[in-house]
Amino acid sequence: MKLKAPYDRYLLMLGLAFLLAIMQPMEEFWPLVLVNMLFTFVFWEGNYQLVGWVRERYPLMQQTRRRIFTQIGLSIGYTILGGTTVTSLLHLVGWAPYEWDYHLHILLMGLFITAVIAIVYETIFYFDLWKSSLLESERLKKTAARLQFESLKNQVNPHFLFNSLNSLAALIPVDPVKAEKFVQEFARIYRYVLEVKDRNFVSLREEMDFVSSFVYLLKIRFGEHLKFEQQLEKHLDRYHIPPLILQNLVENAIKHNVILKDRPLVILLEIQNDTLLVRNNLQKRSYPAASTQTGLRNMAQRLQLVVNKEAKFYKKEGYFYAEIPLIPESD
Repeated sequence: MKLKAPYDRYLLMLGLAFLLAIMQPMEEFWPLVLVNMLFTFVFWEGNYQLVGWVRERYPLMQQTRRRIFTQIGLSIGYTILGGTTVTSLLHLVGWAPYEWDYHLHILLMGLFITAVIAIVYETIFYFDLWKSSLLESERLKKTAARLQFESLKNQVNPHFLFNSLNSLAALIPVDPVKAEKFVQEFARIYRYVLEVKDRNFVSLREEMDFVSSFVYLLKIRFGEHLKFEQQLEKHLDRYHIPPLILQNLVENAIKHNVILKDRPLVILLEIQNDTLLVRNNLQKRSYPAASTQTGLRNMAQRLQLVVNKEAKFYKKEGYFYAEIPLIPESD
């Protein structure tokens, strides 16, 4: 990660070397400039490279404290080692005497240069992070609002409403008791949608209660041709999940697969390693349903946004799989 164009940095080193030489008028000027340039280069360039390495290792704003303390420790150690090494080499070639006061003076000068470099570079870097964080926060808010709207829009799908009302109309004359149960479950679905529209997470139990109501309505339409199996009971209170995700997956399976008496659609839910695995057998329609191809992509973006983990969707051995990251209760 480049902090400045190299020529800018080298010009600053040269200027500092001249300034230090001017501040010591009793010494021979040009030899002093060369010696100062050597020390300045070692201190500045070495610490510059350390700053870049530490930034790559701890690039985030929330890692600022760790980045600063790591930088301080490495810079002090490097400055003492570098100053001692250069002083010893200059003494060996006869350019400078080895005296403790001179050695101490060099180390103090090096630590001063190091402190200036670290403060300037870290301040610039921190403010760059701060500006980037503000821009990213605004972008995420817009993305979250769009994905939340898409999710809500999918839940009040006119086709689902139309099919549900048709199923209810057919039930009323033949089974009033079941029709009443249908209305109750239908009301629960839309009440849940309204309750969670502004929430980022719900408990897995809340989401499963909602999906159970949704599947109940679907079974009125498809009967035992639709099978919904889940092995989640012992996990329901251990995890959270963004709302309305499971309904999207169930509806996606219904939308793209044939559901017949001799070819039932089986949807299975289970948890593996803090991940909800949703699987259904693939039996594609002869005439694919109209699709914008954005449903799963929006779902993946939403999960990345609120969970900061990646969802996976893939086909394998005649099945469609969705791996949805969950949030453990302790988090």
